[in-house]
Amino acid sequence: MNLKNLEVFYWVLTLNSFNKAAVKLKITQPAISQKITALEKSLGFKILDRHSRQIKATDKGATLFKYAEKFMRLETDMVAELTENQHLTGTIRLGVSETIVYTWLVEYMEQVQRTFPKVSVEIVVDLTPDLQEGIRAGKLDMAFLLGPTLPFECIERSLCDFELSFLAAPSLQGGIGQMSLKALMSHTILTYPRSTYPYKELKAKMKEQQIDEPLSITSYSLATVLRLAEQGLGIAVVPQLTALKEIVDGRLEILNTPIQLKSFHFTAIYLQGNNGALKEKLTELAITVSEKSMKNLNETLKKNTALKR
Repeated sequence: MNLKNLEVFYWVLTLNSFNKAAVKLKITQPAISQKITALEKSLGFKILDRHSRQIKATDKGATLFKYAEKFMRLETDMVAELTENQHLTGTIRLGVSETIVYTWLVEYMEQVQRTFPKVSVEIVVDLTPDLQEGIRAGKLDMAFLLGPTLPFECIERSLCDFELSFLAAPSLQGGIGQMSLKALMSHTILTYPRSTYPYKELKAKMKEQQIDEPLSITSYSLATVLRLAEQGLGIAVVPQLTALKEIVDGRLEILNTPIQLKSFHFTAIYLQGNNGALKEKLTELAITVSEKSMKNLNETLKKNTALKR
């Protein structure tokens, strides 16, 4: 059996497209069809259902796909174990949530440059749903995003958690003490758009306490939300560590409230296949960097909070 043909079969089913598989593997679409036909001929049975409108495996094809995954995983493990980091090459398209950009991405990229000197990285900052689709469609090689990722099969590794907080400029906070959710919602709320996880989490809390939705100013740009909060235009609901600099500088403060919003869990995801060993090693590095960086960031926040008491 030709393992290259097996790899083609894996990507056709994973990406649900002959064309996308061709782009991913850098060959023509006719070549993809020829390799699938050759694989079927060598096996002696059909692996794709030609009568289905969508790309669908036959029963035996579905079984073959499981083994194709194992073969590709084995190849990844072999290359990862035998290849020194400094000899790994390639270009990785990395999708990143903005929360990561504001916390430990710079430190991570510094480590990538030192550890993998022959690797180029193209960074794409976007929302989690778009990053998921980028991975599924083969437009991105890896992504650091909100997890868990459920819509499709992929390798997923845990990275870190971010706590959501209510932040405001000292001028807005004034001399108030602990604020209830109702008191908080009497102010304009500055956060991500309604379709995002932070807004949905806040909305769930309001529904739980039977509080009407407040006036809000939303933006996909974290920098915009923080800037508006600094100017006293409302209360920001964002991961507190993304505003660490503003908090330390005294431009924003964490409001004292009994309301606990759910922490958001971030993961690294990628598909097996091209540059599998490199993606695995880059993910391991991300786990190490995120763990160390998050610990340092939280310690800095605690020290700053203690000094203000």
